[in-house]
Amino acid sequence: MQTFTFKSDISEDSTEKKITLVFTGNLTLQNAEEIKNTLEGQKGDFNHVELTAREVSGIDVSFLQILESYCNTHQAKGRNVRILMDLPYDLKTLLANAGIAYPLK
Repeated sequence: MQTFTFKSDISEDSTEKKITLVFTGNLTLQNAEEIKNTLEGQKGDFNHVELTAREVSGIDVSFLQILESYCNTHQAKGRNVRILMDLPYDLKTLLANAGIAYPLK
């Protein structure tokens, strides 16, 4: 079973607190529950949340739906949320052909 990795980084200055969440690996349905639980475990009072996907070996709609839900929750709390996806060409093409418009590098 292919898996994913996750790391987080928290930075803080006098005016804001930011968390950066980085996902790599297989971001598909087989890991969706673990990805969701990982995101739910990130607690804190952050002004800015940055979600990054890089070195991705697989991605599907389940990951994108989890991201969308996470973003909506944090935006409703007044937080600035940014999504960055650095995907291989074939995965960018797959998402584009499926009509999925996410910020892709």
